[in-house]
Amino acid sequence: MGGRQAALFGRSDYLMVRRLQDYADRGQLAAATSAFGAFITCVIRIGGQGVLIQFAWLGFMLAISLARVELIRRFVPESIDLTYFQKQQRYVIALGIADSIGWGVGIAMFATFAQDAELYLLSVLVAGVVTASMIYYRALPRICAVFVGTMALTGYGISYATFGRIEVVSFALITALAMILFRGIYDDAKLYKRKFEGEAELAESAETIQLLLHDYEAQSADWLWQVDKGACLVAVCDRFGEAAGCESWNLEGREMVSLFDHGPQRELLAHRLLVRQPFRDLTISLTVGGETRWWTMSANVWDDGTMHGVARDTTDTRQAVERVSFMAHHDMLTGIANRFLFGETLAEVLDRKQTAGGLALLYLDLDHFKQINDTFGHSTGDRLLTEASKRISGAVKSHDLVARLGGDEFAVLLTRLSDQETAKVVAQRIVDEMEKPFVLGDQKLSTSTSIGIAHVDRTMEGAARSPDTLLRQADLALYAAKALGRGTFAEFEPWLEERDRERAQLEADLKTAIQNDEFTLHYQPLYDIAQRRTLGFETLVRWQSPIWGVVMPGEFISLAEDSGLIVSLGEWIIRNAIEEAASWEEKETVAINLSPLQMRSPRLIPTLAEAICTTGIDPARIELEITENMLMHDSERNVAMLHELRDMGMRISLDDFGTGYSSLNYLRSFPFDKIKIDKCFVEDIEDREDCQAIVRAVMHLAGALGMSTVAEGVERKSQLEWLRAEGITQIQGYLISYPVNAEELSDGRPFNEDRAQWFRPPEMRGKKCDDEGEARSAGDGDALEDAA
Repeated sequence: MGGRQAALFGRSDYLMVRRLQDYADRGQLAAATSAFGAFITCVIRIGGQGVLIQFAWLGFMLAISLARVELIRRFVPESIDLTYFQKQQRYVIALGIADSIGWGVGIAMFATFAQDAELYLLSVLVAGVVTASMIYYRALPRICAVFVGTMALTGYGISYATFGRIEVVSFALITALAMILFRGIYDDAKLYKRKFEGEAELAESAETIQLLLHDYEAQSADWLWQVDKGACLVAVCDRFGEAAGCESWNLEGREMVSLFDHGPQRELLAHRLLVRQPFRDLTISLTVGGETRWWTMSANVWDDGTMHGVARDTTDTRQAVERVSFMAHHDMLTGIANRFLFGETLAEVLDRKQTAGGLALLYLDLDHFKQINDTFGHSTGDRLLTEASKRISGAVKSHDLVARLGGDEFAVLLTRLSDQETAKVVAQRIVDEMEKPFVLGDQKLSTSTSIGIAHVDRTMEGAARSPDTLLRQADLALYAAKALGRGTFAEFEPWLEERDRERAQLEADLKTAIQNDEFTLHYQPLYDIAQRRTLGFETLVRWQSPIWGVVMPGEFISLAEDSGLIVSLGEWIIRNAIEEAASWEEKETVAINLSPLQMRSPRLIPTLAEAICTTGIDPARIELEITENMLMHDSERNVAMLHELRDMGMRISLDDFGTGYSSLNYLRSFPFDKIKIDKCFVEDIEDREDCQAIVRAVMHLAGALGMSTVAEGVERKSQLEWLRAEGITQIQGYLISYPVNAEELSDGRPFNEDRAQWFRPPEMRGKKCDDEGEARSAGDGDALEDAA
């Protein structure tokens, strides 16, 4: 309250209030002392002269004392009404003056009636009264001055009455004593004033600080707390109680650490409070209403041994940080670890010299995921990835790490393996789980996964033990698994790295080969059974490398596709094939295979148009062959592209029919000129009824749609006879000819069925070609189509 009074009153008024408060603390004792002194004085004079006057005086003094006691009893020191204190001051001064006058009159009266022996007692009494008054009235210097002045005047009067004249020595002594007392009152008043002014300043500062603290608590998200020397809460504010989920009064005296959850942070807080050690930004958890909250606390130690601090609820901030951290380390679609977290964990595990068990890395992706994504939409693809991640996670142990590296690629870090065979068991378990159908709403999808396995040998050191090396080894093993037919796993072997280096070198040489014109074209005849003559030739490409020798399409077409070089290579094939065909005397057709990248290239139509314009060839002699799988990628755009090519006068063939997806839908969306039945249906056509049924169905379907039909891969006479009997008119295969270059093609004309041997390899000429498989070693006429 003092701080508030100091803030409300001026310095002089506050000093007056503090003097009254100090006087009130000892005023009742002062009144009692005065009354007791008056009573003793009367007792000394009992039986002497002036008894009635003495008792009248005693009554007056008792009345003054009672009035002083009552005034102090009703005094309200906490009041903030300045008028009240001014009124109380007037009462105190009036009663003080009355008390002084009363003692002056009483001493003078007793001096008049006292005997010689009583004068000694009277002197002692006067000294005691003056001393007591100086003590009790020291907070009120004006009353002290009045009292001393009254006693001095009384002394002058007694001295004059006693000697009948002004006694210089007596007057001098009284005056000297009075001056000394006045000086003491003056000095004491100055000290008192400085003391209370200092208190006023402190009170004002404390009030200001308190106001600021209250404002801070009201405006800030923080709240203040303090504990005593026993680490128990004291002066608990309401906001602290609200944050702790308890009434503030119920927290008073409670050990602060008891609020928080058990753990290392609570032990640290208990230690700091016990040894009285300041701390800063200590984050600790507590449970409020069944929910975990987080506080950040700081504290300092005060001179009295108590600790005062500030606390803040940082739960929202912590949760936000945790969410950001989770987002930075986990895949948002599947909820499993992402590439960043997987890389960190893998590096950390590999850095350990000793591990609890063997380690292995599984690298996997979903087979044909892009086709599913393109066919059913990205939302279905996302749901498939989510379900796939659950199956993969369910196939490994809790201490193993499953991560999505991007797209449909996943990685599994297996730890604590007893041996390398365990990794194979886990990989097979994942393969089995992924082969089960996925039910996504009303859709049922089937897929599989290929897995590459890389093992970590404890003896591996340096670069061989790095995360990049391990990931690359697992990636190479994944490609090996795909080469085995997908839906399986393969382990990394050192020769895979050698093959990969060769592949990288082959790709580099392939770029140079296009620039150096190291490719040659070969042609495989398209034979008409009914007319018994060649109708056209399919264009195939060979790479005549000065380093690698003759490289077949199956070895470099996939490289060209992956690197994007297939576009440049395809343009070279188009220009040279059309130029070569323009020089043919028989005007046969020329068939050119298109890859998916070529179909998406904006340079395809300009390249064809330029070649046709330059050579003057009839566009109807050009057949462009595409596969069903090609139409699955951006099918609407591709169909529009096919119509544009058809409008230019070229013919469009559907190659490898029956091996892709939704074949009938594509036949409906675009009227192809020709359907080529894949060789897998022709290979066992004489013996397998299912193959016979498929070929018949395709032939009749094509006929109904106005399309011609070509059977690929005819190698035996028996196959030719069956196809002829069923009405198939056009065939391709080694029975007719293996792919020949331009020189051999010109030497072999005119071609017909009777001269078929001319187009066989030299070592086959003159031999029969009826036995199964005898002509398969002659070449690879369908390699380009397969690779594309």
